[in-house]
Amino acid sequence: MKRMLSLNDGAEKYLSNDNLFKLRFDKKMSRGFTEAKNKFDEEYKTKSILKKSLVTVDGKTIENIKLKNSKGETLEEYYKWQFISSIINSGLYSKDFIGVEIFFPKGNKNSAPIKIDGCVFDDKDWIFYYKKWRESKDIEAIEWLRKHLIVVIEFKKSDGKDIKEVYTSQVKPYLKESERNYCLAFYYDDERLYLFQKKEGVVLRYDESKNQKGEKSGVGDLFLDLPDGYLYIPSYDEIINKINKPTSIDRSKRTVDDLDLITGLHSSQINQAISNILRKLDKVGLVSQRGYEILIQVLALKIFDEKRSARYREYLKFYSTEDEQKKLNLLFYITDEEKNFSGLNDDNIQSFVKRLRKLYNEASKEYKVILKSIDTETINWQNESHIQALSAVVENLQDYSFIKSYQSDLYQLVFYRFANAFTKVEKGQFITPLKLIDFLVKIVNPRNGESIIDPTVGIADFLSMSFVNAKGSLEDKDFYGVDNDEQMIMLAKLNMLLNGDGNAILKYKPDVGSLLYKFDVDKNLVALNPKMHKKGNWDKWADQTKLMKFNVVLTNPPFGEDRKFEAKTKKDEEIAELYELWDIAKVNNWIDMGLLFLENGYRILDTNGRLGIVLSNSIASVDRWVEARKWLMSKMRIVALFDLPQNVFADTGVNTTLIVAYKPSEKELKRLNEEGYEIFVKDIKNVGYEIRTLNRVKYYNPIYKIDEETFDIDIDDKGQPKLDEDFTDTISQFKEWALSQEDTLKKLFLDKNGK
Repeated sequence: MKRMLSLNDGAEKYLSNDNLFKLRFDKKMSRGFTEAKNKFDEEYKTKSILKKSLVTVDGKTIENIKLKNSKGETLEEYYKWQFISSIINSGLYSKDFIGVEIFFPKGNKNSAPIKIDGCVFDDKDWIFYYKKWRESKDIEAIEWLRKHLIVVIEFKKSDGKDIKEVYTSQVKPYLKESERNYCLAFYYDDERLYLFQKKEGVVLRYDESKNQKGEKSGVGDLFLDLPDGYLYIPSYDEIINKINKPTSIDRSKRTVDDLDLITGLHSSQINQAISNILRKLDKVGLVSQRGYEILIQVLALKIFDEKRSARYREYLKFYSTEDEQKKLNLLFYITDEEKNFSGLNDDNIQSFVKRLRKLYNEASKEYKVILKSIDTETINWQNESHIQALSAVVENLQDYSFIKSYQSDLYQLVFYRFANAFTKVEKGQFITPLKLIDFLVKIVNPRNGESIIDPTVGIADFLSMSFVNAKGSLEDKDFYGVDNDEQMIMLAKLNMLLNGDGNAILKYKPDVGSLLYKFDVDKNLVALNPKMHKKGNWDKWADQTKLMKFNVVLTNPPFGEDRKFEAKTKKDEEIAELYELWDIAKVNNWIDMGLLFLENGYRILDTNGRLGIVLSNSIASVDRWVEARKWLMSKMRIVALFDLPQNVFADTGVNTTLIVAYKPSEKELKRLNEEGYEIFVKDIKNVGYEIRTLNRVKYYNPIYKIDEETFDIDIDDKGQPKLDEDFTDTISQFKEWALSQEDTLKKLFLDKNGK
């Protein structure tokens, strides 16, 4: 039989290409449902009749179903068939397993039967048993149906007004008709979707983040005003896998496809898992630089293990030997026997150590930035505290996939938690909200092999979002970053590793970081010379050093009077004098540090390079910094100013402004200033979240848009609740405005299609 290449025949080169699977899981199902729904709407928006039912109705095919009334208004039937059509044509469910208007008997045989709007069974023979029940009241047939019922569906056209009543009087009773320990309910109300689950007799939201009190949540604890996005609709196979999931898992025989996604659906478990890890690190005395390095390296092993499994899966898709098939199996796991070790001489824990060391040495060949070439350099495999920390991380994260999970969920549930745990507040480091990052990236629009730098990179959220937004037109080697906190740099490397191959150039420099150190053309950091490079004269060097110039700078630097740069020492003064703005705009002996990073952004940009920076609103408005504003106007073409409301960031009360600009040639800038030009100015009032505190950790709590007439939460075309934010509309307004500006601006900020 013909077979693909053996893994020994040069497969290593093949397996290094992450692009084979990088986008494999991206929003496939939500897009499919939405597209199928849109197709149904296109076909029936002007029709009032569905000629033939898509599935059986009470066991029969019916014709000429009325979708609209005489006034042309859509009826409940429209939404019923819209939903049925969408789950079938998206590939989520086969029509053979679905029926609508399914009747079940009540306890009293003289009572009218219960009519469930829709049902999904796990066996296509359901129709035979259903007809047998309806025609002859066969008790064995109804018992069979109850044992094979896996989803109940309720349809309404009430726009969410009676969700509590529907949940109490219909959803819960319908779920009880199934004798399965696990069963789902879909409630579809005028395109608003609510997902519920029954587990061991307890009915809750399918999205566990909406169960405020976990399994003890009552009807008032389920966020019933908040619908679920279509992306959360589980497929038929996913439900069957949950039903048939063995009570004991052989983790030694799992591949990446067997792991759960990190989403809000599992938020309670993920939060608990991370709390367990942090508690263990604290217990064994590793809430330290060493502990942090171990944590980052173990997370890198997990990412490598998943990518390795996914790559082998692509390679062995059609033919493979049994030995080759074993290479699909994940190594990032720990058994019950291994985790309950009594000491390092225990044979069980040594099998775990051996497996992790094997994984480490494989991964270190590819992940040279994060992992060490010698596996004992960071992790002491003979230190019980280190092994306890390793086992805690593996135990708590082994069942979840990093590479398949949605970026926003992964950041919110994992990266931000770890970043908060190790962030040093006294350094003025604060996590930038994802919605703000996404907005600024989409305005500045890095793409097409451009070089991008964040001089205060933090966890690389601007870089990571740029990578995702560029949709394949950027590579890891295009990204650069500097930070003065080594822990943040390690997390940044891990963040970029998730997106690509981990080859982004991210550097740690203590103290003032990128205020002193710049990338040269050889991609090394070099220190400016206080005597030679005063007042921004950075391109003059005694040797052949040449500084790198970037196409894009995106950054959220320290700013505000609380984090001002003050020349207290001779060294401070020498650093400050490297900047022209120190001489122009300093107040007594200090300056807002944001101004130094503003000048830094300008000077490391290439001609026509673009800048997006978050600064204190005072820099753009108060008289104190008027000279700084004049300086900026003389150096760059200001494109846009976006004022943000107070408390956008978790630990600052400072009002902020986003400044977007580009760096024309001197000739072009002179012409622009002489002729005058427009600046896009927008006051962003709604950002879609508010700052809250839980267990002394500040986090971003979403705020949703409310319909002023119905007082319901608005949803988008994917069924997701809409955040109450101005960013989305502002991006469209900005791009429309840019079309009327000079050619250079249009080429820099818009794609070829004008978007």
